[in-house]
Amino acid sequence: MSVQNIAVKLCGVLQGQSEEEVTAREWRLLGQEEDGTQVLSWVSTKDVKEVLNIGVYTNKTKSLAILHTFEEKLNIIQASVNASHTLLVYSVKQLPTEDSEIKEPLYCPYLICLLPDKDRTPQGIEKGSTKQIMVQYVYGKSNKYSPGIRNDRFLLFKHLEYIKVYRSPLFLNECEDGSERWGFDGVYTDPETVVKVFSWAQWDATNQVLYYIHYRAPAQSFAEEEVKSPCDVSPTLSALQFHADLPHETVLNIPLSLPHLHASSSACGAYEDDPVPLRIHDCSLDLSIACRSKGVLCVMHHYLYKPLDDSTTSLVLEDSADLKDSGVNFAYSVTVLQHGCVIHSVLPDLPWTLAKALRPSHTLYNDDHLLVHIPNLFTHLIDISPDHSPCNHIVLPCDEAGGALAPLLGWGPHAMVDLATLDVVTLSISEKDLVSAFKNTVAENKIAIVHHLVEHEGNTELAEQLISWLCLNQRPKDGDVFVRVMQEYLIASAFSLTRRSLPASAVPLLDYLPSVLQTELHDVRVRDVCVSVSQEQLWCGASVVLAPRQRVCQFSEDAWTRLWRRLSAPAPARADPQAVSKRLAMTMHCYQPEALSRGSTPLSPLAPGAGLGGGPLSAPRRCSVSGADRHDALPFVELDVCTASRQEHVTAANLRAISTHLLRGAGAGGGVGGCEGAGGCAGAGAGADSVHATATRYGAAQLDAARALCRAVCKAVGASTTQQKGFAFIEEMEATHALIVFKVLEQYYLACVRISFPLPAGFSSWFARLAHRALPFPSLVGLVHRGVLEMQIDVMKDIIATKDTDERCVNNKLRLVQLIGEGRARRTLAAWPHRAALVLRARAHAAALLSGAGAGAAPRQRRPKPHEHGIAALPSGERLSPLDTFLDLLTAKASLNELDFNLIIEATLALVQQDAAN
Repeated sequence: MSVQNIAVKLCGVLQGQSEEEVTAREWRLLGQEEDGTQVLSWVSTKDVKEVLNIGVYTNKTKSLAILHTFEEKLNIIQASVNASHTLLVYSVKQLPTEDSEIKEPLYCPYLICLLPDKDRTPQGIEKGSTKQIMVQYVYGKSNKYSPGIRNDRFLLFKHLEYIKVYRSPLFLNECEDGSERWGFDGVYTDPETVVKVFSWAQWDATNQVLYYIHYRAPAQSFAEEEVKSPCDVSPTLSALQFHADLPHETVLNIPLSLPHLHASSSACGAYEDDPVPLRIHDCSLDLSIACRSKGVLCVMHHYLYKPLDDSTTSLVLEDSADLKDSGVNFAYSVTVLQHGCVIHSVLPDLPWTLAKALRPSHTLYNDDHLLVHIPNLFTHLIDISPDHSPCNHIVLPCDEAGGALAPLLGWGPHAMVDLATLDVVTLSISEKDLVSAFKNTVAENKIAIVHHLVEHEGNTELAEQLISWLCLNQRPKDGDVFVRVMQEYLIASAFSLTRRSLPASAVPLLDYLPSVLQTELHDVRVRDVCVSVSQEQLWCGASVVLAPRQRVCQFSEDAWTRLWRRLSAPAPARADPQAVSKRLAMTMHCYQPEALSRGSTPLSPLAPGAGLGGGPLSAPRRCSVSGADRHDALPFVELDVCTASRQEHVTAANLRAISTHLLRGAGAGGGVGGCEGAGGCAGAGAGADSVHATATRYGAAQLDAARALCRAVCKAVGASTTQQKGFAFIEEMEATHALIVFKVLEQYYLACVRISFPLPAGFSSWFARLAHRALPFPSLVGLVHRGVLEMQIDVMKDIIATKDTDERCVNNKLRLVQLIGEGRARRTLAAWPHRAALVLRARAHAAALLSGAGAGAAPRQRRPKPHEHGIAALPSGERLSPLDTFLDLLTAKASLNELDFNLIIEATLALVQQDAAN
């Protein structure tokens, strides 16, 4: 948060414009205009006399122009200048003194002509009033009039009475010497009243919009038996859009729920005199609006209330002895109109003195966030991105004290000014603030920070560093938190990667892809303060904004047409990744890798071909999440030697689910077959090719995100390597290290499986081999039996290649062989040069022949004679052995071509030798 002072800066500007010593002091900000200029006043000494100066400062050119100098000090609270800097309107607040006749503060509006060679005597626009009076020029270049006429207009606000539009045109007159000079004949005496009675108003200089709250009688329904009184009026927030060449128009009407219900009620009565942004109200209603031309509008209402019981509350308007001894609730509500919802934030049970002094400030931060600043408490960053509903918010502790801040135009993004001290503060969320908050906050805040970094900031490296830190510093009860944080990273990263790689024709389909996992607002505790956050939807939000066909200019494109389109378009139904995982959980029981073909999945990591365009991916693919070729840091080789890996099965299921969802959603919204209506739809212009491109890119992005997260997790636990890889690296680990790595990768496995993300190629085999190294055998068997571990053929070959230390080790290997399936078990036993494997293979071969099932043809080899092995088990004269008897039985049952003599002989000899040894 950088700070600079306007007074100090402008004193330096004045010193650079004059060689005399600058005596400027008592600086005051009086207003700001559409072009980003600020109107200020300051007191200086002239001929041993104090004078008041009014000037215009342009921060872009660092120039300060003095408009007028008053020979006396005046209490000017607000001023405005026209675009040509030739007319100045201002409001003077006369305070009561002992010698004056006035008993209450008096507001008096004036106008001064700044043309050269003209009388600069202030002209009173209207009589002074105890009601707050403010004046503001309306900008906008007009082409309707001739070049010799400047049709300038200014608004005059009189609280609780009216808002008028005055015209003060300038004319280009021809002089006697042939030259031309601008002239001013005064203000037109017949102003136009645009608002009759209002309780609150705000001027938006950037968009030239007037927001105001007025009271209208509620519409009477025929179904209502009770006739409402005319006094039962309802407050309504309206907006007047001013144009240069067209009449102004009402573009917004929002019914409000405010504590005071009558226009003439004023429970507070004291005026705040806010020139930036220009607001006309008393302290009974603290409300402000932030709007952006791309169709974003947020209304913030700040209030204090005292909870009385479970059903009623009392609005706090004045201090009393009871309030000083008890706590009150500090609350602010933000109406996010483009999403049609209201976000309520409450800080319960604050001391009265603290709550009364707090003044929240808010501004639109970047493109997707609303930043609410509570001095000396916290900074609240609310995600209002159009990509998803406002379900993520970040609360950052704040130690800087100060007053209320107001948005400042022309000083860069997120510039705010403290009107009391004229300090310009740039509100920004630094990486240091996010890291500090991540390490000292609750799970929901951690998830929101990861989402913000990945999807909105594009800073995946910092997100991976935070996940690595959480991996090393998680407590036993934080296991689920770590899994949820990784899931948010996967969802946000896949969405961000897809958004960057999509063609323009497929961009509308982004609204149907999952972009956030956390879909509800949660309470967050910061230090000793608990921020309770809730959300409620507005009913029929599109009806509050004027439709484009009802506008004065139906073909204009501004904030209101974009806002209406967002509100009128149906909310797209995003795909649910957990639904795919539920479907996969059922299909995994029928999953047979030996029966699947790699050609059935278009995203095979081993098949040669194209990239993200829809064909197979080349293997091994590079990770594109962080923009660097760091795939070699993974501790395993990204290669699956099985017939068809689970990665391909999961990818195929995701592709089918996403493609079906996109076709259904875009078709319902008119994306494939066309889109009717003025508002358009989310999937407008998206055809079948766009659906295919979106689905394949999202599937590839899922794999990239999973690979990047795996790399970050492995690096955190010291399993990242570029030298030794695969099963050899596992054997080099210590037992404790292997167990830690397994536990962390088990959380990573859960994070991917629960949202149906594919695991990197080669991970399943390496993870299963790591489990065999780190876990006790009963735990390993349980994971294999439940299908968590995939005992692929390369894993089994490596396991059986280990040294058989005792009979227990052999039995464990045999137990694993029983669990992995017939085809893989046969291949495993064929590669195991042990007596037990030999016996099992021979028995299986003999059982297949005796049962009538054919066996593969084996090469005919010489049959050994019984006396060559010294076998004489039977006491008969023919000295026939049991092997001969058994072979005769087999030959009678099966063809000699199907009989493997060597296998049966070797197995029989092994059993005989084992019995002899025992």
